[in-house]
Amino acid sequence: MNNDQGTLVSVSLDQLRAFDLNPRITRNPKYDEIRESIRNRGLDHPPQITRRPGEAFYIIASGGNTRLAILNDLWLETHDKKYWNITCLFRQWTAESMEKGNLNCLLGHLVEGEMRGDLTFIERALAVQNAINLYQNFNEGCSQNEMVKMLEQAGYPVSQTALSIMSATITLLLPYIPDLLYSGLTRRNINQLLTLRSNGEKFWDKFCQELPSQTEHNLPLFDDIFAMALTSFNGPAAGFSLEHIQDELTGLISQTLNIDYNTVALVTDARAQKRNAILGSEPVPELPDISEQRRVDLKYQKTSDFSQQKENGRSDVDDGTRLDLQAGDDSEYHDEGNSNTPEQPAAERRSLSGIPQEISATETSTTENSFHLSPSLPDTPESLASLIDQTAWELAGNAGLEFLVSPTNTGLFDIATPAENLTNEGKIYWQLLAFLAGKLPGSAIVWRQMIVGTPDALAGFSEETLLKIFQIIRYIRRLYEEQHRGDNT
Repeated sequence: MNNDQGTLVSVSLDQLRAFDLNPRITRNPKYDEIRESIRNRGLDHPPQITRRPGEAFYIIASGGNTRLAILNDLWLETHDKKYWNITCLFRQWTAESMEKGNLNCLLGHLVEGEMRGDLTFIERALAVQNAINLYQNFNEGCSQNEMVKMLEQAGYPVSQTALSIMSATITLLLPYIPDLLYSGLTRRNINQLLTLRSNGEKFWDKFCQELPSQTEHNLPLFDDIFAMALTSFNGPAAGFSLEHIQDELTGLISQTLNIDYNTVALVTDARAQKRNAILGSEPVPELPDISEQRRVDLKYQKTSDFSQQKENGRSDVDDGTRLDLQAGDDSEYHDEGNSNTPEQPAAERRSLSGIPQEISATETSTTENSFHLSPSLPDTPESLASLIDQTAWELAGNAGLEFLVSPTNTGLFDIATPAENLTNEGKIYWQLLAFLAGKLPGSAIVWRQMIVGTPDALAGFSEETLLKIFQIIRYIRRLYEEQHRGDNT
């Protein structure tokens, strides 16, 4: 039987193989659900298969590797012939070369996995890297822009920034935290780690530039320090804590270079970074003169296993991977439930090193004084606009909507209309921010319930969120006051 998409054929399991470049590496999270469906109803759709030139067996052409594994599982369990002989949709191998054919199959699997939305970020990154490698086999010297166009034409649009992040994840993170990545670490968390690495490396390089060449030569590589900080946290993504990794990296840098923990934390602490972003300046810690530094104790060999593992890794990553990635609001990551707690937690180290309270506290997110503007902040429309945009971004981040917030020329922020349906929580936060941005009036009943509650139900917004709401309202009021004052003068 023929159709426009191929030919329906009956194939036995011993004639069929999974695609060897399948993007999925970990077990499909819906495996048991799909297994029960196939047991009770059979296959809803015939798997798409093809056959490479010169090979006797078929391979899955576009999605269906999980179903094939389940069919083999059910056959071994029941020996029921309905699992042994299956109807498939056969497509001829039409590619000019083996590389092009493999690329077509890989992209088909990648698009299928993206549509289902259950591939981890590292699985997508590795699949994209495999696709690029295949493409480069018959397009030598192609640019990153050409790779982006190739992926887009195949139905898998991805930006150059995303490509750089994927490449950096494979090169800089995967060798040291594979379990963490394969268990589903999100792109947001990965961005946070890459930002942490970038900031730490800049600090390291700045310090080393001031050292005598011989002393610098005897120091370990920053790659080794970062790897040591990561490997202790190679566990399930559910236990991920950016604060713990920050603390470990800060401590290693501090101990290796004999620099005060506080000085290093100005660069590695995400909250300190966020505070400086609000103020519109990048922190540049003032290091004491070399003569005032304590002698650097060499605790590590000049060449370590980490160095050997990454000897050729740096050249594979585009310079664009050193992006000023926004680490995002890390307020959701706490110490609870993490079995990988360092021996000396961040709070203890800060206490021992005498870190000022304003650095270790989340003063840019939630404080007791959120209703008041700090007298130390520049009271100008520009600085207020930055504060408004940052606070709106933090509020949106509570519901994962920070990507919708953007600054405007008026000083207020803008929030885009979401392309997909939002959760109930997402709708509440979107309506609140859209109301503050002047895009819709809002519902008095809903806002009364969310802000103050009723005798029968507690308020919907937490105390922390309420403080942020009044904080951004105060910023907007002050912005209008300053703009009005400027118009009058």
